[in-house]
Amino acid sequence: MDLWRKQKKIAAAFGAFLGFMLLCTLISRAVYASGLPRVTAEYPSRMAITHKVEAEGVVQQGMEYAVHALGGLRCRAVYAHVGDQVTPETLLFEVDLEDLQEQIAEQELAIRKLSLTIRDQEENAGRSAEQEKIQEERAREDYDRTQERTQGAVDQAKEDLAAARKTLEDLQNHPVKVTPEAERRKALEEYEAWESGEGILWAQREQELKKILEETKGDPGKSEEEKAAAEQAYAEHLAKKKKKPDYSSEDSARQEWEKQAADLKSRIDAGEQSLSEARKNRDDALLEAKRNVADAGIPSAADSSLEINRLELSVLKEKLERYKEIREKEGRVYPESGGVITRIAVSPGERIPDGASMVYADLDSPFWFHTTLSKEQKKYVNQGDTAKLALGKKVREVSVDYVAESESNPELFEVTVALPKGQGTLGQSGVFSVQTQSEIYSFCIPLSALYTDTNGRNYVYLIREKSGILGKELAAEQVYVRVLDKNDRYAALEEDGIGSERKVIVDADQLLEDGKIVRYKE
Repeated sequence: MDLWRKQKKIAAAFGAFLGFMLLCTLISRAVYASGLPRVTAEYPSRMAITHKVEAEGVVQQGMEYAVHALGGLRCRAVYAHVGDQVTPETLLFEVDLEDLQEQIAEQELAIRKLSLTIRDQEENAGRSAEQEKIQEERAREDYDRTQERTQGAVDQAKEDLAAARKTLEDLQNHPVKVTPEAERRKALEEYEAWESGEGILWAQREQELKKILEETKGDPGKSEEEKAAAEQAYAEHLAKKKKKPDYSSEDSARQEWEKQAADLKSRIDAGEQSLSEARKNRDDALLEAKRNVADAGIPSAADSSLEINRLELSVLKEKLERYKEIREKEGRVYPESGGVITRIAVSPGERIPDGASMVYADLDSPFWFHTTLSKEQKKYVNQGDTAKLALGKKVREVSVDYVAESESNPELFEVTVALPKGQGTLGQSGVFSVQTQSEIYSFCIPLSALYTDTNGRNYVYLIREKSGILGKELAAEQVYVRVLDKNDRYAALEEDGIGSERKVIVDADQLLEDGKIVRYKE
């Protein structure tokens, strides 16, 4: 009985131990799991990326007109201000009449002086014109004489060259014939063969016939017929002697022919050089003579200055008339039509600058809406696109009329929209918006799932299963990706080596690392 009780105690203790170990395991698993990053994962979706561009802008004038007054006059008073709405009866500013009268007197004096100068120049021009005519005629005569003289030298050089070429052509058409080298070698070989063979027999026979001839001539008993026969036999035998080939006469004739040809070629070269020099001398002389003719025909500087003075006189007279018109209006300046003043360039007591004294916008012409976009926004806005424009409480569809890089900042782009007549007010603020949609992408994720490393490369974390202390566990797998398109909420990725069947981590309560164990949020 005691043994049974003892065994029961041991079993109970062992069971308590096992329960304690199980509790510790559960606690440790709970502690381990509680320290893991909790994530939210989703499958990639198929969708289009929407891009929306919004920018604030201002309604500006469409047509502007400038108010001009003669620069240099002194402004007495300015009555208009920027933003004032004016009509053709609105007085803009006044010119100082005393200063205007002084300017008129100065203009009249300058016109009188310039008129006298022009009169003197016209008289001098008549005198110099005759002298220039005589100089030009003499220069042309010199040119004609130079042309005749230098062309004669060229023609003579041509004749000499042609004669030398004709003589060389005749000589080349009648070349000296010489025996070819192969025939010469053959004839010499035949002679040497004869001399070493038949020539020996011929010499022996020649000695015999010579001896007979001498004996016959010395024998008084021989008749004349016998002597003649002996001489004939000896002569016939001498005629059969083979002569050694001799081409010296041919070579001499050929050398003489080649010497004549070389001399003629030298004459031709010299003739060509002489012709070239004659032509060069002719061209140089004619060029110099032509320049003299051209120089003689150049008008004198007085003609140009005379015309300039006439133009200046015309400008002075026109300016004087404008001064008088201002004087007739008592120095008061009005706009030609109604509008709103946008710029003023005159100040009381100061000289009126060149250019526009004032600029006003025409309220009857259509207005323009102007806004500025960044480089990123410009990707989705092009000239001719349809956009929405909110002016006050009204939203209307408009067309993008003009898009260009900003002259003041190359990072920005200016966008202009033409408003229909009667819409908008000058200086009114508005909101310009464009919404575009991309093609359908098969691998799209929330932008929160996309990360970028220090090298600017994009990556995501995928969910993968692995074995761990808790059995099958979930781990974050870092995968680099290529972004095809994105907006402020979603990104479209290139589906290369990822697969749409794997979940992408879109949210985590801790920083993730490649291979880190994670668990889903409950």
